[in-house]
Amino acid sequence: SYHDKLNIWADELRMQASQSNSDDIVRKLDEIEEDDIKIKSLLSKLGNKYHAAFHPIWGQTFQAGYMDSRFSYYVQNYACVYMSKASNLRFSTTERSFRTSQEMMPHHQILVDPMAVFEED
Repeated sequence: SYHDKLNIWADELRMQASQSNSDDIVRKLDEIEEDDIKIKSLLSKLGNKYHAAFHPIWGQTFQAGYMDSRFSYYVQNYACVYMSKASNLRFSTTERSFRTSQEMMPHHQILVDPMAVFEED
């Protein structure tokens, strides 16, 4: 990942700095650390803003951190039929079997939509 590559690069710079006592390398390492702090701060603010959009107590119903919630698991595996109203089942035969697919759930589509716009403050 990109984060791993940056860590490896920073480790290489630290080794060079310890061997050569170069001010340029030390300055570059300081810049990297400052950028890292800024990025983490921005990500934290954006994460807080994102989570504030959900219910104040329950949070995201379908997510637990970065994983699907237990509720989401049951919806995907046992209540996976999406329709406008339950009475639409009358159009299906009793032999019809409904299976889950590996598709994204509808509320995740915004994450892959290239037209989705995420605003920064």
